[in-house]
Amino acid sequence: MKAYKRIRRFKYIVFCVPVLLAFGCGIGNLENALSEKGDYHFRKTRWGYSKAMVELSEQKQGSRLFHRKENTLIYNERILGMPVKLVYCFEKDRLRVAGYLTDRPVKNAMEIFEHVAKTLGEPIDMISGGMVWADYHTLVYMDGYISHVTQSPSRYQRSQGLLKLLDKTPKEEAGKVLRWDGVWTYVDQNFFRQLHEIDYPMDELSHYEKRLFAILRRQQMRTYITPQGRITLPNNP
Repeated sequence: MKAYKRIRRFKYIVFCVPVLLAFGCGIGNLENALSEKGDYHFRKTRWGYSKAMVELSEQKQGSRLFHRKENTLIYNERILGMPVKLVYCFEKDRLRVAGYLTDRPVKNAMEIFEHVAKTLGEPIDMISGGMVWADYHTLVYMDGYISHVTQSPSRYQRSQGLLKLLDKTPKEEAGKVLRWDGVWTYVDQNFFRQLHEIDYPMDELSHYEKRLFAILRRQQMRTYITPQGRITLPNNP
């Protein structure tokens, strides 16, 4: 149910973008950021490119193909030194979704979020903790979530204390180390408008498109550090 609500909210964004553009507000730096890349929609590709065209583009940039499926191309990439998977998704050999997935849970994922916000400017909307930017051609979505917690013994508990006067909340509790996963996704607006006309849009998405839409997330795990060793279990909230 949450997944369908997320897609419905995206639909609202897609159809509000032309109105926002008409009034000249709410788009941030997305159009400028895209135009600086030579009218490309994502990296050095455009929506509708075939797999062969995308492979040639990435080959020219020195990227090495990690995995190829019928409707998906995956490359190993790094953003700010962090390992990510660069994913291209196609339907009938036409590019419609692309983006980055964290390769594994990382401690400093917020640096990527800050980098995206600095590059694209103010988002036009916030949904489920994620940020959205859009222009006529492209919808950009950024989302992060805690996917791994390491818990070690501690004699103390942590609270805001005097920092409450500064409205500053400690990032982590005593004895806890948080690691994050995230997505940075680019979507062809024409494809997203088509989803608006479909009764069950999730059925139209491939596995990696669901991951890039943050519909499928890595299961959160918790590792306990004990005198006997480490114990890792699913974290069921």
